[in-house]
Amino acid sequence: MRFLKIIPLAGALIMGFSSAYAQKGGFPPNEIGKMLSLYLDIKNALIRDDGTTAKIKANELHYMLITQPDRGLINRQIEVLADNLPNLIDNSRGIGYTVDENTQRHYFAGLTVGMYKLVKGLRINTTRIYKQYCPINNCYWLSETPVITNPYYNYDGWAKLGKTIEVLPKSVVTD
Repeated sequence: MRFLKIIPLAGALIMGFSSAYAQKGGFPPNEIGKMLSLYLDIKNALIRDDGTTAKIKANELHYMLITQPDRGLINRQIEVLADNLPNLIDNSRGIGYTVDENTQRHYFAGLTVGMYKLVKGLRINTTRIYKQYCPINNCYWLSETPVITNPYYNYDGWAKLGKTIEVLPKSVVTD
């Protein structure tokens, strides 16, 4: 049922945004950098076992996702966002409902899937992003550094468990 509610939202984003900004003759700055920054803040809070900060940052991300996430994006980019919006909304909401880090980590794994597809699909990240992998729970995370600091396990020896499996280069596009 939730999926049926998201479809019209995605369509409205694509149609409404295109006509509004085409009439104005330009595009405002986009919000994807802020979204990625909030995702990284959530990851870093989970590394520190700081469920309160993870909750706050997830709620900020959730608010951005439900208000005007397409601001400054072109049609192709809006389609990528619309494809990933339900995942991002649901998982940011899940993290924002609790301060329990283990529950948050469950939703963080799902949030990572959507954020990875968004960053890779939009190709507008302003810095290198590292996709890293935890073999113990078969989950991924995105990082701003190549150093492995596992958000799923932060206790002795396990915090460094993982490997970088992909590097998304800095790739700002304007087409």
